[in-house]
Amino acid sequence: KNMTERIYRFRTGYIVDQRQDYVWFLLLPLVAIVFAMVSGRYFPGAVLAAIALWVTIPHHFVTWLRVYGSRDEFARFKDRFIWAPVVLIGFTYALLHYAPLSLVLIVTLWDHQHSLMQQYGFARVYDFKAKTGAPSTAKFDLFFSWIFFLNMLIVSPLFSTLWIRMFHEWHFLVDASQVQLIQNTSWIITSAYGVIWLLHIIWTVRKGYPINPLKYAFLGVSYFLWYFTSFATEYLLVYAVAHRIMHGVQYMVMVYFYNRHKVERGVSDSPLINFVSRSGNVKAFLLMCVAYALVFHALTEGHVRDFGFGFVGFNANFDLFSYSLLSSFALTHYYYDAFILLLIFSIMLIYISS
Repeated sequence: KNMTERIYRFRTGYIVDQRQDYVWFLLLPLVAIVFAMVSGRYFPGAVLAAIALWVTIPHHFVTWLRVYGSRDEFARFKDRFIWAPVVLIGFTYALLHYAPLSLVLIVTLWDHQHSLMQQYGFARVYDFKAKTGAPSTAKFDLFFSWIFFLNMLIVSPLFSTLWIRMFHEWHFLVDASQVQLIQNTSWIITSAYGVIWLLHIIWTVRKGYPINPLKYAFLGVSYFLWYFTSFATEYLLVYAVAHRIMHGVQYMVMVYFYNRHKVERGVSDSPLINFVSRSGNVKAFLLMCVAYALVFHALTEGHVRDFGFGFVGFNANFDLFSYSLLSSFALTHYYYDAFILLLIFSIMLIYISS
């Protein structure tokens, strides 16, 4: 009986399968941390930025492949897919010339929201695949994601330097005691909610709902990457490399296997999607990602040198501005993923439950 109860309380489900999940969703973040820390010690900033770009740009391409390569999804959101790039590119161009600091803030905040929501979405898939969790689990996991991520931004040496500087740029002067009060308050709220979250997990098990241990392992390594790199380094590009490897590669893996499973089930899409998603064609998929990155690099070569250096306040911190400027190309990606990821997760759940 006790063995049966333990089996019932812990039920495992995978986003892809056991081997793929262990590699891409549990081991990859730890490898990314080691790689980023070693790279930050031995490589110059230009190399770190290149590493981040060589992951970020292909993962943007995967979004364009989903959006414009899939007939069904393009037809479903046709107006958004046509007009959103026009509006967002114009918006970015205007801010680069008239309010670059505002662009930095918008891109940074949207990027953070986009990142934590992706990990939250994967956590939801883990619960749905294993049929685990209570009806209230999704809400508790969402609050966990927001509270723990915001706490990292507030208290870590890497990001606290940025928001304190931003406050001074806006003439909201804060002294050391006020900063300490804000950070202590954040730690208290985060610790209190951490206890509540753990108690909810215990309550979930006691009420007879099973839990998926892989979901909690996944959340653990994800937040370990964010917290460790933001506390262990004050170099933004080191954090960027680790984060981009985890975020970008996991996104590409999820979309690739989502398309591949559709093809394997006999669900026809466009010829392009069908081709790159067939078993054995992963090399074609990766080559397309690399080709897009090369074209993107060719089209933007030298443009980074033309922006920002004459803007007062950024000359001493090129890493911050260049990182934010290059991330501005991701605004359309963030917008699309706000509903594309939701669509993919929803379709996955329909097939899971059928």
